[in-house]
Amino acid sequence: MSKRARIIFAAVMPCAAAAVFIFRDYIIGLERYFKGCSFYSATGYLCPGCGNTRSVNALLHGHILTSVRNNPLIPFLLLMLLFVYTENLFALFGRNIKLLPSNIRYWVIISCFFAAFYILRNFLPALGPV
Repeated sequence: MSKRARIIFAAVMPCAAAAVFIFRDYIIGLERYFKGCSFYSATGYLCPGCGNTRSVNALLHGHILTSVRNNPLIPFLLLMLLFVYTENLFALFGRNIKLLPSNIRYWVIISCFFAAFYILRNFLPALGPV
């Protein structure tokens, strides 16, 4: 990534985070426009996206554990974005650190974990969204 792109990314991310924080009540209010999951309505099984809205809503309220319970992918992606931002910020000041592993095996294991979780939560009610 070029230095200019790093600077833009470093400036835009805190502004975006501040905007989400300031307008969180409006964002939470958008939930009423989302209808239920069509896949769940048709089959009775949870899809990988089931719980996303509740997960984001819980994060906006500051309830991290509830967010993880509803759908762990949302907090995981937010954490990955934070790692990318931190790596970018350090690179901007000349220190290249790696917080995210570049080993493909790591990402395959993470993908398998999420796939297994999304399958198991259909059979184990304790893993389903609240």
